[in-house]
Amino acid sequence: MAKIRINLESVQVTDGQGIGEGNFELNVSASDGKHTVHWPGLYPLAGRVDQGGALTSITGLVGTYEVESGTLSKSVTVNVNEIDKGTLGQDDTGKGYVTFELSPTMAATRKSVTVPLKPMNQKENGAVKVTLLAQRA
Repeated sequence: MAKIRINLESVQVTDGQGIGEGNFELNVSASDGKHTVHWPGLYPLAGRVDQGGALTSITGLVGTYEVESGTLSKSVTVNVNEIDKGTLGQDDTGKGYVTFELSPTMAATRKSVTVPLKPMNQKENGAVKVTLLAQRA
C-alpha cells in the first residue's frame, strides 16, 4: 500500500488585465470533494501574484490517499478569486478541474489548469494557471 498526497504547488498569471492594472490579489482553493485547502488562507485573504507572468510558489495539502493496487482517480476542483479592492468591489472569479490517476508505484506528477477569470455577468478579464503535484507521501 502506498500513500499519495496531492498539494498545491504554484500559480501564474497567464493573461493579465491590462496595463492599468497592478499585481493580482488572488485567493485559490482546491477541493477533492471531502477536503478543501485555501491559499493563502480562507477568503477574503489574498496573496499577491505578479501580473507579468512570474511563477509564484504556493502550498497547501489537498489530501492524502491510500492506494493498495491498481489506480485511484482523484478529481480536484480549483477555484480562483482575484480580489477587487477598487470602487466596484466585484471580484473576478473562475473555476477549473484537474484529474490525477494515483497508483502505488507512481512517479511525482504535476498537472495544471488554466482558470479564466471574469466578473459576474461580464467578459473574461484575465487567466491564472494553477499547478498541483501528486507524489508518494
